[in-house]
Amino acid sequence: MSTNPYQFSLRTSRVPGDVLDDVAARPLPGIAVAERGTHYLVLRPLSRHRFGSDLAAGAAVVIVMAVLIATAWNVVLISALPLAILPAIPLLLDRRRPDLAVSAVADDSGGTRVTVHGEASEELAAAVDAYLGALPDAPRVDEQPDQVASTG
Repeated sequence: MSTNPYQFSLRTSRVPGDVLDDVAARPLPGIAVAERGTHYLVLRPLSRHRFGSDLAAGAAVVIVMAVLIATAWNVVLISALPLAILPAIPLLLDRRRPDLAVSAVADDSGGTRVTVHGEASEELAAAVDAYLGALPDAPRVDEQPDQVASTG
């Protein structure tokens, strides 16, 4: 799957929870919500089984234990201990994962700051752009507060 770096940020008047609910509910072909937090969610391609760091660590532990048990039979087998690094190789080679993180946080001016960052396919980037482009803008807040005249 071909991916490109994707970054986008905007302010909207929508509530942060509603923004994340809308993104999560949006039908995206082949994409699902992989992780959901209070102020963020992570979109990832659907797959039957994803080899991740948890499986790599488990496989490494199994290899280490097998080698250590085998050394009871022959001490020379301890030289096979570096084989425990093999499960990490696919993770080291997988640099461009098509993961896209969306965060929505309320800011001090009453709006919501929406930030999207990660790697996205062209279809996913187009779908996210369409949704973000349809969000209502947050009202502008003047940089300098109004001066209040005092009477005295």
